[in-house]
Amino acid sequence: MAKVGFKGKTHTDPEAVRALLGEFGIRYERWGVRDQKATTDDEVLVLYKPEVDRLKSERGYATADMIALRPDTPNLETILAKFDKEHHHTADEVRFTVEGEGVFELCTPAGENLVFTSEPGDLIVIPAMHRHLFYLTPKKTIRTIRMFRDMSGWEAIYPRPG
Repeated sequence: MAKVGFKGKTHTDPEAVRALLGEFGIRYERWGVRDQKATTDDEVLVLYKPEVDRLKSERGYATADMIALRPDTPNLETILAKFDKEHHHTADEVRFTVEGEGVFELCTPAGENLVFTSEPGDLIVIPAMHRHLFYLTPKKTIRTIRMFRDMSGWEAIYPRPG
């Protein structure tokens, strides 16, 4: 289950997490964990099809796919280095965690960071242009469903907007 650290306090109740992230325009939902026997990407996407289709319809996402990072992923540190510095994207960053865990540090207008740890069953939608960074926990494993309107807004942009 997700947890959010902010101003020295940690929140783990899904409603508290949803409310706190929502104050900063970040969407959080708890979809839960489904049948762990589904191992292929296609099987996992079928398990979560109702939620994926709902979100695609509500927010105009055109595609859904999966990505996995593990300790044996070739060039893992190089891949992670693209996202472990503060950046933004010109499109929403949509991640549903199926396996493992990852940490998003989400910048607030006051310059503070919400530290969100996503675990299996957690969905987060970081709006386009919202500054953040991402890294893995020491387990170095995450498998997520991603959604896009198109792939053009996925590039990490490091300089702050003008």
